[in-house]
Amino acid sequence: MMLIKFTSLLPLLLLSSMSVEASIFGISPTRRLGAEDLMRVRASTDENESTVVEWQGQVLSYKPGDTPSVVFNVRGMNIARAKKLPDGSYDLLGRELQLYLDPVTDQVLHVWQNPFSGNQVPVVHVANNPVYQNFPPGNIYLARAQPGGTYTFQLSIPLAYPNPLNPTADPQSPMYPYSGPTQARYSAIESFTFTFPAAEFTSRYKSLPSTQVYWTRTSPLLPFMATPATNVTLLFVASGSKVPGGWRNLDSVVRNVIETKLPAYKEAPTSRVSPGGGVSSWSYFARPEVFQAYLDGAEFPLPDPPL
Repeated sequence: MMLIKFTSLLPLLLLSSMSVEASIFGISPTRRLGAEDLMRVRASTDENESTVVEWQGQVLSYKPGDTPSVVFNVRGMNIARAKKLPDGSYDLLGRELQLYLDPVTDQVLHVWQNPFSGNQVPVVHVANNPVYQNFPPGNIYLARAQPGGTYTFQLSIPLAYPNPLNPTADPQSPMYPYSGPTQARYSAIESFTFTFPAAEFTSRYKSLPSTQVYWTRTSPLLPFMATPATNVTLLFVASGSKVPGGWRNLDSVVRNVIETKLPAYKEAPTSRVSPGGGVSSWSYFARPEVFQAYLDGAEFPLPDPPL
C-alpha cells in the first residue's frame, strides 16, 4: 500500500523539483522560440540594422587511432541582416570572414606546411560573401533556463550536398586533388549554442545585445590543404558574442582586413542575389579567379571577392 502511495506522489515530487529549479533561476524553466525570437537572439528584427558577431577558437585534426592535434587558431566575424518575408519566414543575409592563425604565435598564416602531404600550400582564409539562411515561421526552438537568469538553446545543422569542386568525382578534374576523400559529396555537421539573458528576452529589444554563441563544426580537410586521400577530420570549436557598435569594435586583426581588403563587410547585404545558402569555402575555392590566385601563390583573402 505504501509503495502505491509513493509511486502516485512521484509526479508531484518531480513537479515540485521543477518549480524549485525555476524559482532558483528566477525565470520560467523553458521558453519556446519562434523565428522572430531567434532573429532577436541571433541578429535584429530591425531590417535597417547590421548585426556583427565575432568569435575565436581552434581547429583540431583527428584521425582514428591517432592523437588529435591543434592545426590552427581562428578569429572570425559575421555581419548579418534579418529580413522578414511575406510568408512569415526570415532570411538572414550575411557575410563571413574567418582567419587561420598559427596555433603557437597567433599570427595570421599565409603559407602552411601540410603535415599530411609534406607540401607547403597557400592558406585560403574564409571570405564567404554572401551567405544566406532561411528560418520558416513554423519552426520552434526550445530554450532552457540556466543559473544566473539566462536561457540557452542549440541549433544543429546537418550538411550534405554535391561537392562544388568535383560533383562527378572525375579523377581528371583539376579540382580532384582539392576535393577531399568523398569527392562527389560534401558532408559536415555544424552546431550552435546560444545563451542570452532572460531580462533582455522579455524586454522590447529588437536585438538582444548580450547574446553569446558557441560553435562547433566537423569537416573534411579544407580545399587549400590539397589532401585528397585521407580520413582525417577537422573539428572547429569557437565561442563569441555580438559586437556593440559594429565592425569598428572588432578585434584589430580582423578589423584591419575589412578596412584594407573587404570594405563590403562593413554592412550586411540588403537583399538576396541568388537562391540557396550563398557562398561556402568550397564554392569560393571553385571560382576560377580564386583557384588561379591560389595556384599563383596569392595572399588571401583576396580584395573584395565578387558576389
